[in-house]
Amino acid sequence: MVKVKSVTDLVNVAVATQVLLVHRLNTDSKSIFYIPFPAYDSLAIYYYEAEEAFKGKYFLFNTFTGEVQVSESYVNDSKFIVIPIVDVVEQEFLPKDFIEKYYIKKKSKKKKEECLGEIKASIS
Repeated sequence: MVKVKSVTDLVNVAVATQVLLVHRLNTDSKSIFYIPFPAYDSLAIYYYEAEEAFKGKYFLFNTFTGEVQVSESYVNDSKFIVIPIVDVVEQEFLPKDFIEKYYIKKKSKKKKEECLGEIKASIS
């Protein structure tokens, strides 16, 4: 697992590795963006934890300036590399204990148990 400093860093990883798809997992406290990337005989996961909610469906990487924008719609402009954001419902890439810490912070005990049960069911 490789945590990057900003969304721009994550988009730069996507562009450099030519894995032009970013996964988004929304939790109770954050949005986690990640890119699974095969590395030799294992899997590297580059991720960014966003404090605020991102509403967009695409990252736009401006090939002239290196600037990264978020867009709700696809842009057909040759100066941009368009990277779709896929909302994840179930996944098995991110470790269970990594995800659980984002669901526990604001839940009551009963809601915590329900939420953890859902997480365990989706991971296993």
